[in-house]
Amino acid sequence: MQVTRALLFGATIIIGLVMVGDAQEKVTLTTPVQTALGATDFRVWQLTLQRTHPDAPAAIVVVFREVTGTTFVSRGRVIECRFDGDPADALIVTLNKINLSTTSLEKRVTQQCQMTGAIGAGTITGTPQ
Repeated sequence: MQVTRALLFGATIIIGLVMVGDAQEKVTLTTPVQTALGATDFRVWQLTLQRTHPDAPAAIVVVFREVTGTTFVSRGRVIECRFDGDPADALIVTLNKINLSTTSLEKRVTQQCQMTGAIGAGTITGTPQ
């Protein structure tokens, strides 16, 4: 029963993150990645939170996909940001306790990924969906 609830919760988060709307948040990088194609605009496509368990350490995986406007680009560029072990546990606790009414979950994880250098510096724009 708990596994089913966890899977449904995870699926709900993923479904919620991939819904497309008009003014969803995105990050526009200051310096393009994979410069041959000049990809600069990305959105959070997937966010996975995994608590520490006897079988596996904690992990947070954030997958950014390239966008045009706010629409995901088919076969577009992908950037992955990971937090593992104790840093992931600490970030999960922080995210659970923080007030998300002023800054969205997607924006907060994007900022964390920018601070680690996993995704480049840039401006986060748009309205949380």
